[in-house]
Amino acid sequence: MKKRIKQIIKWGSTAVLALVLLGFANADRNDARCWKFDVQVEHLSGLYFIDEAFVREQIHNMGQPVVGSLMDSLDITDMRSRIMQLPSVKEATVYKTVDGCVKVKVSQRSPLFRVITKNHGSYYVDNEGGRMPLSNQYTARVPVITGNIDVPFASAESTEREEALIQSCFDLIKHFEGDPFWSSQAEHFVVDANGDFVMIPRVGRAEIVIGDETELDSKLRRLKAFMKEMSHKNNLNKYKRINVKYRDQVVCERFY
Repeated sequence: MKKRIKQIIKWGSTAVLALVLLGFANADRNDARCWKFDVQVEHLSGLYFIDEAFVREQIHNMGQPVVGSLMDSLDITDMRSRIMQLPSVKEATVYKTVDGCVKVKVSQRSPLFRVITKNHGSYYVDNEGGRMPLSNQYTARVPVITGNIDVPFASAESTEREEALIQSCFDLIKHFEGDPFWSSQAEHFVVDANGDFVMIPRVGRAEIVIGDETELDSKLRRLKAFMKEMSHKNNLNKYKRINVKYRDQVVCERFY
């Protein structure tokens, strides 16, 4: 009986001590101040639309300094919302650590191509099909689409036909980017008066009429075979226009 009483007293003392220590720990946490603000921005594929300093500036502009503030007073949800409002941000994670640090991790959207409209408007389309405004800090080296295209930046202001054209551009560039050879050639596309895509390649003098975005595997296979044959004969620069829009054909126009 005495042994059992001693055990109960021992357990009770341990529990009281744990509660006291927990109380001290909670008091310490309530008084804890942030001593470090750590920001990391992923720069995959060499993207530099934003950097760590720019993200810090956005948070500091919210009016409350991070370092030196009570941890409980820092609203990480508001911080994340502010960062997610930046047009070049794909995802942001903001969290606190138990040792008094606020950490921010940001990933950037990746532009797939750039549109320059007939009215000289310009924007990017990212690799998920969303539109991105241009940046004063960084210019992405991506294919450019110009010509008979006048799709506004805001999708809510565009027609179904205009949205279909942007989707066609997206499908076209995605296909080219999926092939190392063609991605190295795909620098500039023009939408001509017939609505055909015309490629202005990095190498060679010829304009290449692709047509629409359908049957691209067949079109590019014929085009690659023709370019390879003409290169061996040193005849490729004699052509000013190569047309692969018609099924099973390569139609060419010489400079002379």
